[in-house]
Amino acid sequence: MTEIGYIVLVIALLVAIFSAAASVIGVRVGSRRLVASARSSILAVFGLFTLALAIILYAFITKDFSVKIVAEHTSQNMPAVYTLSALYADKAGSIFFWGWLVSLFAALLVLQKRDNHQPGKAYALSILAIVEIFFLALVTFGVNVFAKHPSPPVDGFGLNPLLQNFGMLIHPPLLYLGFAGFAVVFALVMASLITRSTGAEWSLRVRGWTIFAWCTLGLGNLVGMWWSYNELGWGGYWAWDPVENVGLMPWLLGTAFLHSIAMRSQRNYLQTWGFCLIIFTFAFTLLSPFITHGGIESPLHGFYGSPFPPYILAAILVTLISSLALLYIRHRSFEKEKKPSSLISKEGAFLLTNIILVVLVLVIFTGTVLPRIVEAVAGVKIVIDRSFFDCVCGPIMLVVVFLMGVCPLLGWGKSAWHSIKRSFLYTLLAIMVIAIVILISGIGNWYAAAVMICGLPLFTICLEWYRGTRARQRTRKENCIRAFLSLLNSNRARYGGFLTHIGIILITLGVIASSFYSIEKTATLNTGESMNISGYTLTYDELMLKQDNMKVSAIASMLVDRNGRLVGIMHPSYDYWFGFQDYFAEVAVRTTPAEDLFISLVWTGYDPNDKSATFRVLVNPLIVWIWVGGGFFLLGGAIAFSSKGKQLYRVEG
Repeated sequence: MTEIGYIVLVIALLVAIFSAAASVIGVRVGSRRLVASARSSILAVFGLFTLALAIILYAFITKDFSVKIVAEHTSQNMPAVYTLSALYADKAGSIFFWGWLVSLFAALLVLQKRDNHQPGKAYALSILAIVEIFFLALVTFGVNVFAKHPSPPVDGFGLNPLLQNFGMLIHPPLLYLGFAGFAVVFALVMASLITRSTGAEWSLRVRGWTIFAWCTLGLGNLVGMWWSYNELGWGGYWAWDPVENVGLMPWLLGTAFLHSIAMRSQRNYLQTWGFCLIIFTFAFTLLSPFITHGGIESPLHGFYGSPFPPYILAAILVTLISSLALLYIRHRSFEKEKKPSSLISKEGAFLLTNIILVVLVLVIFTGTVLPRIVEAVAGVKIVIDRSFFDCVCGPIMLVVVFLMGVCPLLGWGKSAWHSIKRSFLYTLLAIMVIAIVILISGIGNWYAAAVMICGLPLFTICLEWYRGTRARQRTRKENCIRAFLSLLNSNRARYGGFLTHIGIILITLGVIASSFYSIEKTATLNTGESMNISGYTLTYDELMLKQDNMKVSAIASMLVDRNGRLVGIMHPSYDYWFGFQDYFAEVAVRTTPAEDLFISLVWTGYDPNDKSATFRVLVNPLIVWIWVGGGFFLLGGAIAFSSKGKQLYRVEG
């Protein structure tokens, strides 16, 4: 069966090569039949890729340990729900799954009947076929994803316990969806350059794909944060690990690109920015497998012993050199941009936002790759740790959040100070009043700081929404709820963007509070003993042992009191997995709108005569608002994605 799967992939590779060539040749010679056959070939590649995927998933489901990937990442006792996780837990399987998504999106692009006979679409499909060729070559000739195990075991090694988690079940697919979506955007934009179709229509053509890719990639990063927080046991959600950074950098560049295409559509501005940004966004999506497959060592997670990094690095360099060369050749034919008469305008704010986002990416990129470059060139090992990123990137991000509050107050072209002053002062006054009340009440200094930083954009967005709703109430005689919903529906792109901005503000609020005002305490307790932290009294009740076919678990019971009242019982544990011969923590988290109580059981060895246990306890303020912000992010993205055509032209920041 696996031999058939390998043959199917080789055939798919040959068909993809034909499609890439036929699309270009068909356009050049004016043969509609050849272009049509290229489109059919794209569908055939997807069908063959899907057949290969079905074959390998069948091998996982039936526990066919004669297949190397199955033996290394699954076992007889592994729950079936993690079958897909086992696929992309493998170095070849992850590339295979990513390539399948690219083939899926290429097929969807073919099935979109719009522009079927336009040269631009043929060139875009040719570029996507080349991307498919790259992925297919990696999983056939680089590492055979269907390779046989030299000595098939009776039982497989099993899936890493850290990956047997709902977050890791959906985190990689979301990232791959975002990466594959940006491949489509890149192909469409490069096709516009090739055909010299650089008018405003190209930005409309890519808007849906861009919003989809940007949202899924952003959600993928958030789910990864949630998994890290709940599964790794260290009490945090972002460590600036290289693998984390390569998910964040293309999202930041994609954010700048999204702003650029809005400006291009509405004001004929930032077109060159848009082309440059999508080129680097796509290149940075390829940087992800370069790092995760060992191109740069990741202490958190990655694939080791992978042969892919040299090929991926070559693909990145070819992409950048060829795309930027094409942009340089074509830029002379661009329509002259209408530059704003003043930087104190929406156009100026968008430009400044793009600059800041690019600077932020450069800082993250430097901190990620510089240690490896210095080590390779000079033989000196240097470490750039979390403190560097927090100190440098944190303030830059706060400037971006601040601009989210300023942009809606500005007008197009040039803003008069008297028109800005009234709205800005009202908002600033409201924020200062709330901050002063918080300080006087003694609730906490950090609440006041968070309100000052995040309050401006939040109040500005709410004020804009209130004014729009009031205007509809006066002109349409609608009640407030109907006016609010009608306003949202009238310009989904703009108000979906506002909801997304609210999500980002809430995420920022949670990050600020949990990063700077978290409280931590570690204590070793005997049964019946207690510890106090931030108003909580935690009493160690008992330690239980539980064993099944896969692991033995030491489960502690902690009674949680708040102000003399029992509010719950928490059960942190430590599991010893037989297959991995290693220990993994399972944390206990109690979440409220104000804070999380996070308890981790610290493994110090097991003595049956000693029932003492060591606990690491953290109180993390406002963590839940990071995940709530993710909900607003998803809702806003979905609303913006559902907007019709030219609604994009009315996006205002």
